[in-house]
Amino acid sequence: MGEGRFAGRTALVTGGSRGIGRAICIQLAREGAWVAVNYAESAEAAAETLDLMGAAGGEGVVFQADVASWEDTSAMFDAVEAARGPVDLLVTNAGAASFQDDVNMPLELWRRILAVNIDGAFHCVWRAKEAMLARKDGRIVCISSIQGLAPSRIRRDRLLAYGTSKSAVIGFARNCAVAFGPDIRVNCVAPGLIDTDMTKDMSDEMRARIVGETPAGRTGTPEDVAELTCFLLSDAASFITGQTYVTSGGLVTLP
Repeated sequence: MGEGRFAGRTALVTGGSRGIGRAICIQLAREGAWVAVNYAESAEAAAETLDLMGAAGGEGVVFQADVASWEDTSAMFDAVEAARGPVDLLVTNAGAASFQDDVNMPLELWRRILAVNIDGAFHCVWRAKEAMLARKDGRIVCISSIQGLAPSRIRRDRLLAYGTSKSAVIGFARNCAVAFGPDIRVNCVAPGLIDTDMTKDMSDEMRARIVGETPAGRTGTPEDVAELTCFLLSDAASFITGQTYVTSGGLVTLP
């Protein structure tokens, strides 16, 4: 560690134990950041992420926290700051989804999905912002979804709560960009169908239908999302804030 565009920076990635979060952790570590890998349940998966970061030449540590809890989130930031100082680069990636029938979705499920996806983003941003504002330097990327931009007419997976929460993440990021500018840049990334644990149980028929409607002709990889996320965290994106970037291979496009 010590070289690269994020050398000397402290990063925190929520939901960093697998999938998109893992790819972002590895990319940040490869490019010099010290990375705090947050996980909620799987310590083993988080340790694998840490090993992969080390293999890429990076350093970091894992922290367990349920970002839906303010107490958990604040304690995690306390631990990161004690170990490495204030967070410079924040990625709110932790997410929850359910493929249950929307019409019969229980209230408890609605509340849990919104608690993780939007309250979790809020808790992390709110805990990070004071130190960022004090230093007049902070970069935040909130991971949303194309479901937050346009409900799928191909994949009707009953994602009402998920899509609603991801729309809220986009609105939250836009408003934070205005509230915290010029000291903190806040952007969103909205992935499409990405090959992760969340999508591994999709039927071959459904996957083929989605790929058939995707101009790029393939599903995305976690690395596709990581590359864009790291660009938005970098100095190269110094004039970009309040924006949502779609990584869906053209399946969903913005005006």
